Amino acid sequence: MPVELHEKYAPILHFARGERFYPMAAEDLLAYAALYRRGQDQPLAAAGRVHPDHLDQLAADDTFLRTVDAAPLTGMDVARTWSRDVLELVLAWARGSSAPAYDEGRAQRLYRWFSRTTRLATRLFWWNQLFMSPAISLRRRGATVDLPRFRLPQEARDQALERYEGSQRRGSGHTYYYRMARQGDYLNLQYWFLYAYNDWATAFDGLNDHEGDWEGVQLFFRLEGGRPVEPPAYICYQGHSSRITKPWRHSDVMLSGDHPNVYVAAGSHASYPEQKTYDLVRLYNLLDRATGDGVTIKPNAWRQRINLDAAPWVAAYQGAWGTRYWLAEGALRELAGAVGALAEAVLPGEIDLPGVSAPHGPRYSGIAAERLTWTNALAFAGLAPDDEGANARP
Repeated sequence: MPVELHEKYAPILHFARGERFYPMAAEDLLAYAALYRRGQDQPLAAAGRVHPDHLDQLAADDTFLRTVDAAPLTGMDVARTWSRDVLELVLAWARGSSAPAYDEGRAQRLYRWFSRTTRLATRLFWWNQLFMSPAISLRRRGATVDLPRFRLPQEARDQALERYEGSQRRGSGHTYYYRMARQGDYLNLQYWFLYAYNDWATAFDGLNDHEGDWEGVQLFFRLEGGRPVEPPAYICYQGHSSRITKPWRHSDVMLSGDHPNVYVAAGSHASYPEQKTYDLVRLYNLLDRATGDGVTIKPNAWRQRINLDAAPWVAAYQGAWGTRYWLAEGALRELAGAVGALAEAVLPGEIDLPGVSAPHGPRYSGIAAERLTWTNALAFAGLAPDDEGANARP
């Protein structure tokens, strides 16, 4: 029997020293998760009683899985654990929610690796609305300052690890999800990895923590006569809602036979082509350690390879894969008063708390909103005909 395309090119994942969370099956996470709806203290389904069919029946954006009882339940519960400087950042985020999320001049100062070919990728980072805010000082070139981190309590991370490791003792082992879809003149092969917890801030001094974490890698095969031409033409490494796209034969792309070596950043689980520490925003000492000096998952170590199109929840479930946190206008005004910023505060009705709210799944980014990776992977990867280049981010 011929090897299927997704198996032939399955990535080799290299993790950094200190990483404790690895790709898992959704069913293993559901086995200890509860299902909640925003604003309700009691779950729709208690921990241990969530079945994939429950997710298949829930199209609402305000539902979320809750995998750790030790984590706060509401946005205000989280905010009360944060210091004044973190709250000021949250208010800056809130005040900027109606302003443009991207300014190229500020981007050139934030991202020292900014260039014509990386410009499109800098637009995709989830934190742009925060870093581009006029309320955040752009220091002179050469100076750095530590931004406050969006941390969840240490006990949340500890419980997440305990439950994850418990699930793997009796669970499915390392799992990847895959999807194949035609995108223009290419066949797009996507690999998705589910992690129980992102402990980037707590464990590795990154920017944020959150429950649930979907990350991935994509391959693009040119089509001739409707059939994919091997090897792939491009590989796209995903992370922080942005990407790095490289030609398959680029010197930065490390191959072991047909399998690409992917270096997974500690805590954030962003994917990278090279074994090194990535300088994301040096201005704020924001680094991704993709050092590859920890666990390696080789192609024969994948215990499950699951077609996303066969997953019962992927088409209908639009909720989050961990606790999601909202702050209503009243809560925002309470925070503004606490930091003495009430007078100048112009606030929206409600915000998602930045950084700590769990992400949605591979398909959706919100209610009736599909990810660009799902609807137009070529555009996401910088390969659409009107894009200026594929080599995004160093």
